[in-house]
Amino acid sequence: MQSMMKLIALGVIATMSCAASAQTVQKKAASGMAKGETYVDKGVASQGLTDKVYGELGLSLMSYKIARYGISGRPMMLRAVAGYEYDPMLAIEAMLGLGLRGADGVGYGVYGAGYSVSAGTMIGAYAKPRLRIGGTTEIFGRLGIAHTGSSVRGYTGTDSGASLSYGLGFKTQTGLSSFGNRPISVSGDYMSYYSGNGVKYTGFTVGAGMAF
Repeated sequence: MQSMMKLIALGVIATMSCAASAQTVQKKAASGMAKGETYVDKGVASQGLTDKVYGELGLSLMSYKIARYGISGRPMMLRAVAGYEYDPMLAIEAMLGLGLRGADGVGYGVYGAGYSVSAGTMIGAYAKPRLRIGGTTEIFGRLGIAHTGSSVRGYTGTDSGASLSYGLGFKTQTGLSSFGNRPISVSGDYMSYYSGNGVKYTGFTVGAGMAF
């Protein structure tokens, strides 16, 4: 019985120690994030761009198709956007996408064997016209140029490159705040990143962001 009580006491102490350590790590992480936001704020302010610059980070579920060979896949991508609010109805954005996960499948014809689609990387530049439909909600379009580095293992045709890119989406404020007390917004959009040579590369993204 005494041995059991000792084990229970040790378990409680260990649990409390882990909880205290987790809280300490969380506080340090929050402090680091707040300092990072402050550093960005200072850099933006030094260029006279306060309240005109924003950033977003999102997860993209992509759709890659080469219809004539029955090749298709749904790789995943991490997408970052940096934007500048030129005026209330227009913003300019730079976009970077990094592949997180590829996709496997089977086509037909000369590519009937198994294949693997790689999301690769993507960079783009866009004009973003937008329309506010409420105090904190907007709908927007994107039109620009993107260069995709996606590829299909074993496919010898053109499977990526530069292309006209466009899409539609929405963004709204959440009422939540960042570690530096900046309002956090959430957004969703559907984009066409590459279309040409029988290849179509599109994606739906859900993300969050903040203004500086």
